[in-house]
Amino acid sequence: MGEPTHNHDDLTATTVLIRHADVPADGEADPSLTPAGLARAQELRHVLRDAEVMAIFVTHYKRTQETVGPLKDMLHLAPAVVDDPQQVVRAIRELPESAVAVVVGHTNTLPEICAGLDGPPLPPIGATEFDQFFVLTRRRLTHLRYGA
Repeated sequence: MGEPTHNHDDLTATTVLIRHADVPADGEADPSLTPAGLARAQELRHVLRDAEVMAIFVTHYKRTQETVGPLKDMLHLAPAVVDDPQQVVRAIRELPESAVAVVVGHTNTLPEICAGLDGPPLPPIGATEFDQFFVLTRRRLTHLRYGA
């Protein structure tokens, strides 16, 4: 008998992986969201309002925190500010399997977080793409879009 293909102990919380919302293309190191980005953040609140989110992870950058601002205010959840993708993975693995976690990150951090949670590779996210988000449940990745 070989190893089981699906070890119950390895299952993690459902994780919503989101790139931060729209920012200006001017190359500023820590920009705030554009008006379109602020509107997308409101849409994210609407999309996830009934998802029973238990944990939110952001980086120290304003754009990640502003993206999740309306959602965290509605849910009265304080996001954990964690820049290291592997720390995010460890924190999610500590959540109950029934939990839903939201991670607002960047094009260079989300693939590592997904892989660390045993998810499949994320498709590339272009520099001007802000409407994609992914739901990782039991190693299955669902690719969705939100906002205008």
